[in-house]
Parts: sequence; structure tokens; C-alpha cells
Amino acid sequence: MAEKKLNAVTLTDIEKEVVVLKAIKELVDSIINLEVLTLNDQDPTEVRFHSMTHAKFFNLVLVDLLSKTDKAGFIEAETYLSRLAAITENPHFNVGRSVDALAASTQEFRDWLNTRFSREDVWLPSIETKMTLELSRIELVKVGGNICRHNFLRAVGIAGDVQKILARNKIEVTLDQALLVLSDLNEWLHGDMFYYHSSTIAEFLNNLRWGIYTYLQPEFSRSIVMDGGNPPKYHYTYPDGVVTAFGKDCYWSLMNEVMREPYMRRFKVTELLKNRY
Repeated sequence: MAEKKLNAVTLTDIEKEVVVLKAIKELVDSIINLEVLTLNDQDPTEVRFHSMTHAKFFNLVLVDLLSKTDKAGFIEAETYLSRLAAITENPHFNVGRSVDALAASTQEFRDWLNTRFSREDVWLPSIETKMTLELSRIELVKVGGNICRHNFLRAVGIAGDVQKILARNKIEVTLDQALLVLSDLNEWLHGDMFYYHSSTIAEFLNNLRWGIYTYLQPEFSRSIVMDGGNPPKYHYTYPDGVVTAFGKDCYWSLMNEVMREPYMRRFKVTELLKNRY
């Protein structure tokens, strides 16, 4: 019996924006919260995870946020941050430059992720090699997260990525050697590099969330209609172009989410966690 294919939902451009904003905010909300991490009451601050498990969960969700959307999904397959940057360049809900904070925080995070750095004296005991490793911050985050995600039976693709990174750094290894290197890198990335960068990443993500909130405040004020009653009831007036059932559901949820300020305050991380690699 032939497998039936699901009918695709065709979304308008404004609905695609709503879906992307909602998806990004939900990913950020899932890891920038007090169940996963803590921070001091005053700035400059440092983010601390409750456990190694919380740190790995943070890294796993972060990898999703930095990856492409599902090619079988409702929008074209592209990274979340690329879609977000496109939204800030052609926003549907911009009133009085309400999109400015979101545009700035998106560009700052993308620039930070694409910055390359070098780390000297990286010791890889499995291949008895000490090296200077150069890679981008996004490679650091994604390789570390993917190592956490998969065991060695599903790590061949990750090992191939590591093989390419090492080759770029003048270290030639076979694929099976690259598989051995994964455990070395995992200890190095999560025991040192990722923890060092995690506070800064958390600040970037929190700024994205506040940027989405600020950007959508004029649209929330325009669309909400109070119906009275006790407890009070309300509904939203959908903007032109939000017409599908899925688009309307995402819009309603998104407006509910920006009804009040994000529950985690804006914060600034200490410069001591920003000056190295």
C-alpha cells in the first residue's frame, strides 16, 4: 500500500514571519529560564547551569536554533537566524522602528558566531597530537552539541566534520581516527570552551527574546480587543494575510506570549567572559 503524503500548508509571507518568530521564541524560552540556569541580581553577571545535564541540554537546543528548519516544514529550509535576519530587513509589524532592537541583537549574535579564533596547545590524546586549533564559534557550538547528541554509532557524520576541521588546521586523520578524537573534543569543549562562552550566548539569546517582545508591542496593542467579563475575556484582530488555521493559531499564541514582558530581566555578562577566544 502506497504511503500517503501529507498535504503541504501554504503560508503567506506574514504567516511565515509569525511562525519563525514563535519558533525562535519557544526555543529561547526552553533554555533561558531559571530551571536551566541562574544569574546574579546585579550586572555584570555570570550564567551558571544547575548541572552538567542542564548544560548539555542548553547546547542541544542551541544547535537546533543554529540549524536549518525542516525541509518538509511550512517554510523554506534555512537557518533560524538567517530567517530572523530576513525578517528584520523586511518586517511586517515594524511601527516607529520597533524592530531596531531585534535587528541589532540578531546581527550582533550572527557576527559573534561567525568570528574565528585560535586556541593553542590543544591536546588530542587519542591521536597523540598537540595542536593550535582554529575554528569559528558556531563550529565550536555545533560540533560540541552534536557530540552530546549522538553516540558513536550515529557519529560518523560528526566525525567527518571534525576530520575537515582538523585538515583545515594541517592535521590529517582517517575517519576512524576522527571518531576517536570526538571524545577528546567533547571533554575539551564542554569542560572548558563551551562553559566559558555559555554566559555570553545566554545574553545574546535573552536579547533576541527581548527584541521580539519590543518589536511586537505595537502589533499587540493594535490587535487585542477586550471583551469584558469576569474574568476578562479578549480576542485578537488578525492582520491582513493571516488567513490559514495554522497561521491564526501561531499568531494568537505569539500575541499571548508578548502580552507581558519576558520573565528573565535584561542582563549584561562580565567582560571577563568575553575577552578570550
